[in-house]
Amino acid sequence: MEALNLHGVEVTSSDFGTARWSESKLTRVVLRDCKLMGATLDGLVLDDVLFEDCKLDFATFERVRATGPVAFSGCVLTEATFTDCDLTEVVFSDCTLRLTEFGTGRYRDTDLRGNDLSVIRGLANLKKIRINPGQQAELAEALVAELDVAFGDD
Repeated sequence: MEALNLHGVEVTSSDFGTARWSESKLTRVVLRDCKLMGATLDGLVLDDVLFEDCKLDFATFERVRATGPVAFSGCVLTEATFTDCDLTEVVFSDCTLRLTEFGTGRYRDTDLRGNDLSVIRGLANLKKIRINPGQQAELAEALVAELDVAFGDD
């Protein structure tokens, strides 16, 4: 799907598989119970978009830009990758972020509260995000894993 612009659309229970979606704009769009496992989303502009209960395992988000409210709610993003994205103020709520990698990009005020952050990757890129105080230990655990720190016995 290239240069496919969606406005005021709700997509429910659809399987996009390993679709390649590029250079498109989504405005006032809801994707609910959809599968985009292994999909590549490249150069998308998201404005007032909700991903709800979607399976986005192994998905690649490249140059995706949020220009309005965007939320991922109850989504599974196992081993998904975000590269060169602007996810400023995007909300991830009750998502599975196992080995999700946050590459270079902008994540200012990205809301990661209420998610398990102990197994995310790319922590050095997550400057100025929002978390709960209890998630500090999870971030520390992820950092230790990412740095491949070895503990020695004395």
